Amino acid sequence: MPKTDVIPVRRQTTKLKKELEAIVQLKPNTWGSRITRNQSVMLFLSGLRTYSRKEALTNNFTGWWPELTNDTHFWQVLEHTRPDWVFDWLQRWSTSNQWYKPSYRLLRQLEDRQIIPYDARLFSTSVPGLIGDMCKPLCETEPVPAQAEKVLAQQLSTDPVLLTRDLPLVFDFDSSIDSHSGSVQLTMDKKKWNWKEPLTWQTWSEKHPRQLITWLDIIRELVQSGHLDRADLLTRSLLALRRDFRRPLLTWFKNLFEALQPTVSERLSRQNELVELLAHPLPLVVNFALDQLKSLWTEPDFDAAPLLLYAEGLMPRQDLKTTLRTLLGAFEKLVKRQPTLAPTIARLACLALTNADAGVQERAAKLLAGLLGAKKPVLDAAEAEETTATIGLYTDLLSAAARTTLSSFLVAAPDSAPTAATYLPLPEFVPELSAATAITPVADWHELLFLTGQVVQHNEPAATERWLDGLLRLRGQYPADYAQQLRPYLLQALPWNLKGKTEEETATLLREVSFSTGRNGRRELLSALLISWYQGFTEARVRRVGLHDQQYSNPDPLLRVEQQRLASVEEQLRAGAATLPLLSTPSHAPHWVAPSVLVEKLLAYEAADRTPDAADLALALARTAFRNEQDAAPARALLPQVRHAELRALLSWFLAPAVVVQPMPPLPPVSGEAVSVVKAVVKKFGQLNPFRQASSDLPPTPLAEALPWLWAVAGRTRHPAAELPELLPLTSCPGVAAPWQPQWEFVQKSNTYKQTWNKDQPEVTVVWQELNVITKHPDKRPPSPLLLYSQHAGLRLTNQYYLWSIVPDVAFLLTLMPNNPAPLHWHLLRTACAYRTNNQGGEGRGVVEAFLHSLLGAGSAFDESTTVLLAMGLVHNAPMCRALALEVLLSAIATARLQLAALGEALGKTLAVEFAPLQRLTDLLAQTRAIDPLTDDAVRQLLDVLLPALPAVPLRNTRKLIETYADLRGRTGQPVPPAVQSRLREWSTSATLKKAAASLVSA
Repeated sequence: MPKTDVIPVRRQTTKLKKELEAIVQLKPNTWGSRITRNQSVMLFLSGLRTYSRKEALTNNFTGWWPELTNDTHFWQVLEHTRPDWVFDWLQRWSTSNQWYKPSYRLLRQLEDRQIIPYDARLFSTSVPGLIGDMCKPLCETEPVPAQAEKVLAQQLSTDPVLLTRDLPLVFDFDSSIDSHSGSVQLTMDKKKWNWKEPLTWQTWSEKHPRQLITWLDIIRELVQSGHLDRADLLTRSLLALRRDFRRPLLTWFKNLFEALQPTVSERLSRQNELVELLAHPLPLVVNFALDQLKSLWTEPDFDAAPLLLYAEGLMPRQDLKTTLRTLLGAFEKLVKRQPTLAPTIARLACLALTNADAGVQERAAKLLAGLLGAKKPVLDAAEAEETTATIGLYTDLLSAAARTTLSSFLVAAPDSAPTAATYLPLPEFVPELSAATAITPVADWHELLFLTGQVVQHNEPAATERWLDGLLRLRGQYPADYAQQLRPYLLQALPWNLKGKTEEETATLLREVSFSTGRNGRRELLSALLISWYQGFTEARVRRVGLHDQQYSNPDPLLRVEQQRLASVEEQLRAGAATLPLLSTPSHAPHWVAPSVLVEKLLAYEAADRTPDAADLALALARTAFRNEQDAAPARALLPQVRHAELRALLSWFLAPAVVVQPMPPLPPVSGEAVSVVKAVVKKFGQLNPFRQASSDLPPTPLAEALPWLWAVAGRTRHPAAELPELLPLTSCPGVAAPWQPQWEFVQKSNTYKQTWNKDQPEVTVVWQELNVITKHPDKRPPSPLLLYSQHAGLRLTNQYYLWSIVPDVAFLLTLMPNNPAPLHWHLLRTACAYRTNNQGGEGRGVVEAFLHSLLGAGSAFDESTTVLLAMGLVHNAPMCRALALEVLLSAIATARLQLAALGEALGKTLAVEFAPLQRLTDLLAQTRAIDPLTDDAVRQLLDVLLPALPAVPLRNTRKLIETYADLRGRTGQPVPPAVQSRLREWSTSATLKKAAASLVSA
């Protein structure tokens, strides 16, 4: 092809490829691309010949199928063109997708033809896929080899380059050798089926069993045949375990070392490499290293000095309980062999006393007691005195068993009586409204532009509220070229749409962006507002964002209120007149609206002859810190200036002093529920219309019509748990006249499935527990979206789409109703914690983490919904959630937010049905030991309720819980309640619990 034709052919190739790969409707309800495999290969070869580096390195240029290595046309084009971008393209391909790597055989041929240079990382990532390519031909031959791994090993043994150069690279680079395997089974063919049974994959597998072959099998065969050096593999495996690889890959190297079955002498020769693994952060590697070392303690050639050096960093670790007990047991053997090590081992044993695990402490205490009380002294007088003094420093940290073991070496303090401290929950919380918590408004354009980046990248609720406030406050201060300055942030918000587009193309694309369908949330609402800002507020976009229930998406109902609020912001900015701030913008951290600020803003609206937006006012009421009397008093003084009589009456009742019992005035009945039925019928007929378009959200509710709903929001905000019969004429939905207080229980579920291929266990039944939040009125939607506390009560959760939709917005939703978060917390409980704790998924974990973050700091006392959610966090399967829940527990004790009786009942109810293992809780409670007397008393009160709630048949690790309770009783000096004693007597019949419970029963 002449060079002058390359560019025209390239353009036509790109155009044709785009046209054929476009997703179109192939037939009714079926979408896809029209391109065939042959067309794809031809376009790939054309691109290989004509593409420059720019076109080749885009995401749209794919190919390089393994079968191309046998295509003569492919090699002819490649040899003729020899593009200089092949190596870069292969590297990009290899790093962009861990499951789709270049074929190893293809790389070898490209290297042999000098088309690409040799690259160790590129070749190492392609080696694992070789086993799958080699298994395919074996599946087509009959009979299939009975020992396919031996056949594959023999084939690989003929390639010295692979064995000596490329296969060892998997020990140096992060490859997928741990997950790649090959399957050898005769390909299913009806012509080869001569049996009476019908042909199914089960019957075929019975006659032609599948052989699963892994790299471990291949390497073992190559070692046995002498083609791989056993000593080299052992050393390389240990060196690979020191690297920062993925956990599954580290597990594979561990399994390889164990599969080679190293002898004692082989491990002794590598003891330095094994000891160095003790510094690894993963317990998996540390446990493996100690397991390999434990049989070497008594060997004459074992050098204990490096082990003792690395052991110092292991003693305080909380993730190595069994390992540390094993190591402390090994120290006893080392002392017997080398008594000169006793001072160093005594120091390490003292350090182990700081570990929160009672078992580790008890083992260290026994070791120290043996060293200090040895018949033949192994410590001189100075060393013994130093060890005893060190033990005394850790007296407050010792568990009951450790303290008993070391009692003869502990010196009682002069004032050994326990410090008196009694935990009492907070009776009433008053938000702090001071200069220290005041939120500073956006100062100028530069700060507003900076906040735009924060909103686009992080979508942090506090920053977003300041950004919205800045948009309104600085409306007349935007620079002339503000759209140009906004464009980089617009590209971050819509990268797939706008990347690489010119200004004209950007303008055209933005006119088509509507967010009318898809899984939309607050991020899409803010993106619509950002686009509207970029376009100069020429058209309203926020109301066009689709927030209706659709397939695979159920947006949170509170987002419709936020949509109306943001739409009011957009309308103000479009009007071009003087703008007024939102009523619901927080004035004080974290998200409180000061009563005086709310009334002053309402006066500003009246001065400008503007009507407040109903959704904005509803959220403002939900965020108002009405309990702060110092700020509410001046707010009440301003109320006579409010001209709107209904709002003045509402705020007078809402901001009244707490000591004033003021009944809610009678409200007229509304026809909201009847209207909602009509709307439902209209909506149903609209859905049957095949020509309908995606409808926008409902128009905003006028303030006059919204007043009854605002009264309901104010009433439920001020009295979260009270009955408000004055609101009965509005609606019978939960969360209005009566609070939404659902019941929760655990339901046992089971699933039975058959595995005909397993003759020993042909049928398997899996049993688990699910959390069920019982709602009395499912599908009863509130008549207005302004009823904030009723939106979640009527939802019928039949799938996971509510959970998937709420994950990006949960941090924002948790800021909307700080005075009464219970309805939202009940909703989070049933969406994120319904399934067993080992199967909650990343979405549920993200929701629980966001919820726990919202509880850090001061606030009102936890109600039942918050307490149950905290209990779920304390026993969650994710360690990060449990650690965060522990922080919340300690913070709630310090701020007196915790309701200990309710938390104990929730944990007892959860653990009694084995929804989660008890060890998760015992490990957390061990970390609360001896923080301060208040924490000790709070945990003691918690266990007073929890222990009787546990089943009479003791759960696993109940002994640890009893030891923790005994330790707390000794610290607080409180008696054992009768209910606890009764449960302990039942448990004392168990041999494993008799010793732990005996002292408490007789107390």
